[in-house]
Amino acid sequence: MPAKSPAPPGFPAEIPSPATLEELHAAMLECTRCDLYQSRTQVVPGAGNPEADLILVGEAPGAYEDKLGVPFVGASGKLLDAMLTAAGIDRDEVFIANVVRSRPPGNRAPKPRELRACAGWLAEQIRIIAPRLVVTLGRFALQHFIPAGKITQLQGTAHEVQYGPRTLTLLPLLHPSAILRNPDLRGGYEQQFVELGRMMGNRD
Repeated sequence: MPAKSPAPPGFPAEIPSPATLEELHAAMLECTRCDLYQSRTQVVPGAGNPEADLILVGEAPGAYEDKLGVPFVGASGKLLDAMLTAAGIDRDEVFIANVVRSRPPGNRAPKPRELRACAGWLAEQIRIIAPRLVVTLGRFALQHFIPAGKITQLQGTAHEVQYGPRTLTLLPLLHPSAILRNPDLRGGYEQQFVELGRMMGNRD
């Protein structure tokens, strides 16, 4: 059977608002709204519990994520898993996604037009899942919700933000890759996740 022809550039012109994550992700897998579709292996829509109380949002897929189609499965993912364990949170209980769903070449930072093209996918996931709390991991995820936000100033403290028609509780944290680059930060990072566990009722 011949390979399926890719969608034309700029597809979909408008991000859909379906009833389920399954329908949303089926549309996302065809996305060509930015030029990253030309170099990616596959879209990484997000993974986890479709009824999660907690969503964690990172930056963009890396090489392992691009290969497997699942977010946070490389070195940063292993550290994130360890931090969730410290929080008393099972990864299967949460939903994990990125602000950009296709790997930027060479793991470069996402460009503004790529972030804009992908923004609606996250908005729709949050609408469908309706989480109690959103944890942003790193600068790009934070600035999706608070455009002028500085991760060094806001990390570790919960913030109420207006996001479309709803108010979200947002907890900005560093991206796990920042901890891998500076292991001295790991102790404080783990304590932030322990506090996250308390916020979610998983720690005394």
